[in-house]
Amino acid sequence: MADLVRYKQLIIEKFNDLTKNQKKIAQYFIDHPEEFAFSSIDSIAKELNVGKSTIVRLAKVLGYDGFLELKSELSNILRDDLSQTKKFTDTLKNLSPRTDFISIISNNEISNIQSTVQKIDKDMFNKAVQIFIAAPNIYTIGSGLASFLSEIAAYYFNRLNMKTRAFTHGSVNFEEQIISLKRNDAILIISLPPYSYSTTIAAEAARYRGIKIVSITDQLTSPVSQYSDVVFVADTNNIVFVNTVSSILSLIYVLTTGIGLSDRTTSLTSLSLLEKVESEYGFDIHSEFFK
Repeated sequence: MADLVRYKQLIIEKFNDLTKNQKKIAQYFIDHPEEFAFSSIDSIAKELNVGKSTIVRLAKVLGYDGFLELKSELSNILRDDLSQTKKFTDTLKNLSPRTDFISIISNNEISNIQSTVQKIDKDMFNKAVQIFIAAPNIYTIGSGLASFLSEIAAYYFNRLNMKTRAFTHGSVNFEEQIISLKRNDAILIISLPPYSYSTTIAAEAARYRGIKIVSITDQLTSPVSQYSDVVFVADTNNIVFVNTVSSILSLIYVLTTGIGLSDRTTSLTSLSLLEKVESEYGFDIHSEFFK
């Protein structure tokens, strides 16, 4: 295995065939490879509340004789692999002071957006729009950086008078929040690497309840894809160590516009109410929001 990226890809390819507890361990591996590589099998089992035999079986599913062989290879890879921060530092060092990095990064973002838009299947796009229009309630889900993107999606959907709420992190996890949803409701899930175990479990729970799911992710093999009715794949390539989100924002904008054009009556009613509030209270709602 040449590097950590390909190592994680092996798990992603096998993910759909794993048991629930094996998926839990695999997700921990993806999210915390260092802890997985340098912890004992006892500590991992205790941390995840799973049996040691389950960890061993996962290693064998991945093609290893057992946990020790898996741990040994991963440890060697991590010693040779550049950390994300070091990779970013090296990138900056290799750039000439005269390098037009603004253009480089901007062109990269434009390329991501163009590639993402070109991959949109029109039939799937129309299906996603209809799912949201037909839903009495829409919920958006995301962890980490994706949580902020899910809030942006909820904001834009609400501007069209679509009753939308972003799930929040707190004392109640995503899976427990799913319980309150009705069968006709719909969910927009945004999932980026390192993939969140809680997001994957929420998607599985929603699918079990028959709730429609539209997901935005970085590849068709991501864990949430198997539970989704519609999957949009966004290109998130970047030269630095953080996920780029321009392509995902573009997908959110496109979906919002599609909903608005397909349900003009609802959208126009919402916009007229906003204009009335702005007129009566003497301020621009858009300006107030973005202060």
